[in-house]
Amino acid sequence: MIKIKNFVIAVTFLMCMATAAADDVVTFELDRNDGIDPSIPAQKIEKNIAGLLTAINRAATNQSPTIDFSGIDITEDASYSLMLIWENVRMHTFDDDIIQKCMRLGSAPNLRGYEVQNIGVEMMPLNPSEYKEARNQEITITLDPQGRISDFVISMGLHQYASMMKGAKTLEDIDQRQQILHFVEQFRTAYCEKNKQFMEDIFSDDALIITGRVRQRANVEQGISTVVEYTKQTKREYLTRLFQKFDTPNSYINVKFDDIEVERNPINPDIYGVTVRQEWHSTGYSDVGTVFLLWDFTNKNKPKIYVRTWQPNEDTHRFKTTEFDL
Repeated sequence: MIKIKNFVIAVTFLMCMATAAADDVVTFELDRNDGIDPSIPAQKIEKNIAGLLTAINRAATNQSPTIDFSGIDITEDASYSLMLIWENVRMHTFDDDIIQKCMRLGSAPNLRGYEVQNIGVEMMPLNPSEYKEARNQEITITLDPQGRISDFVISMGLHQYASMMKGAKTLEDIDQRQQILHFVEQFRTAYCEKNKQFMEDIFSDDALIITGRVRQRANVEQGISTVVEYTKQTKREYLTRLFQKFDTPNSYINVKFDDIEVERNPINPDIYGVTVRQEWHSTGYSDVGTVFLLWDFTNKNKPKIYVRTWQPNEDTHRFKTTEFDL
């Protein structure tokens, strides 16, 4: 009787494991309702994305500290980026059968590749009490012209894309704004994943950086008052302090961007100003403010940030690209 009972338990356990494994498998298909360009490596894109999402689900279900990328054509940079995120938060797709559109990266996809956006995932933080982001998020997967996965970021949603496209007047301008959204998503994700190399690469060596910190001060007459302290820094000074936060054991940084506004410089069409509402949450400190980023897209594949400023939302002044002499 005991042997039979143990056998039933073992079979039940194996059946549960098989069900869990089946639930983790994701099928992915590109949306073909509007037709699809035959030059797009559709089958390879579908295979790689399905494989990656399945691997992510299995790692989340098994509470694994690593993701098995076997059989997935993915660059080292993309897998490294994903593993940096994985150190702080795991994720699992909402659906196991996903159909999504494939977006060309600009007018020359044979040079820059493709992007699949708005894949819904549930975030599963390792430290739920400290995690300040929404549990429901969307991810964006970028692929090179051959269909190889080249980047992985937490995206900002369709409404942000629509906001970014406001004011675009030419195909070149639309192309640039798509690139801006892509790099802004990478920039935000780099904070969350503590990606030092991306921060080193994205800021110009001559960058002007103004940071702010909200402090509470006690005053005998006025009681507790809020004071904003500003600090002007060079790239090296800013990154040195930022990397100290990155290296603090068991620390976390969650950054959220919203309400994106884009301004194209009227004199230099490769210069863009991006204004975003930023929510910053880190171990021991949180604030909400407005961040202005001055981007130079002269080298479209390696844009640089020349200016980063922070100010409280209550400050009605908004920086413009014409206020800075490059």
